[in-house]
Amino acid sequence: MDDELRALVEDEGVLLWGQVVNLHRALNARLHADIREASGLDGTEFEFLLRLARFPGPRTHATKVAAEMGFTSAGTTKLVARLEQKGLITRTRDPEDGRAFQVAITDEGERLLRAGLKAHIPQLDADVVQRLTATQRRQLHNLLGRIGPGEGTP
Repeated sequence: MDDELRALVEDEGVLLWGQVVNLHRALNARLHADIREASGLDGTEFEFLLRLARFPGPRTHATKVAAEMGFTSAGTTKLVARLEQKGLITRTRDPEDGRAFQVAITDEGERLLRAGLKAHIPQLDADVVQRLTATQRRQLHNLLGRIGPGEGTP
């Protein structure tokens, strides 16, 4: 390998990104398995319901939830249709903008989200939270907030 390629491969940003990708992959595999076993939800369904539940009020635009997930409009349409078909959300036209849809989590959606969270939280606590001190958790939260696109409250 030549010196230029070696320098590119060992670039600090590339190495940091690799660590983030590896951590994300490992945690997703482990945590999504627990969520699926407890609730039957796949990771995308669970994440949509979780983010929807965080919005204030009983309903919001599906595009707002999907934007936080980095989804395209085509991906959003398919996901919303799947969740609606499973009875986990309701979808209604926005009374102020007839072109837009608002979504709300159903009782069944809440039940499955609760089941997923009850499986997710202890595993997340063991795999992430308890491995860091309170100070390290605050630092990580702050650092991720500085570099994470779209992170924060809705």
